[in-house]
Amino acid sequence: MGLLDKLTKVIGMEKKENDTTNANEKRNDSIEEIVLLPSSHVVEETEFGEDESEYCITFKVNDAFKETKSHAAEVTMLNTYALNDEYGNEGKIPYIAIIMDDEIYCGMEEFKENGIFSDAIEITPLDGKFYFKAKKEYYGDMMYFYGFDRCEGFWENSALCIVYPISYVGTQNEKTLINVLDEAARSYHEEKIES
Repeated sequence: MGLLDKLTKVIGMEKKENDTTNANEKRNDSIEEIVLLPSSHVVEETEFGEDESEYCITFKVNDAFKETKSHAAEVTMLNTYALNDEYGNEGKIPYIAIIMDDEIYCGMEEFKENGIFSDAIEITPLDGKFYFKAKKEYYGDMMYFYGFDRCEGFWENSALCIVYPISYVGTQNEKTLINVLDEAARSYHEEKIES
């Protein structure tokens, strides 16, 4: 191979690397920036536990997230990102919710039995009301969540979570959304309602 061939090959390789870098930059440029509001509000839900006992569940969420009604039985306390809207929209991401579906349920059982959650990308065991915090792919998106049992253990294997586009991974948007969920987890409270 002559010097010209080598130079052409090197230049061609550099062009491919630059094309890939430019494509990644364009993809990241097209991501809408998550903007939070300077205040938060408390969301509240009443749930039933064992023997029809009632529990008041609350946590704080940034005002950029609006309450949304969910038609899915395994999703409660749904709040979608809706910065400039009065209400949230079901099916829109990012969203914060408490979820208890098969993926979470089975992973929580695995963690309780073996100390692992094999589908988790990252996991940090915790003490207190939450067993761990973790990150995993979730139906083509990304989920960051806290695993726990609700209503004194009656509702086992739940996730207080935020679900967001997988394209946010490694971006400032992901860091911002993780902070939003961390605030929700710190403020999470449930109280049995005495009748």
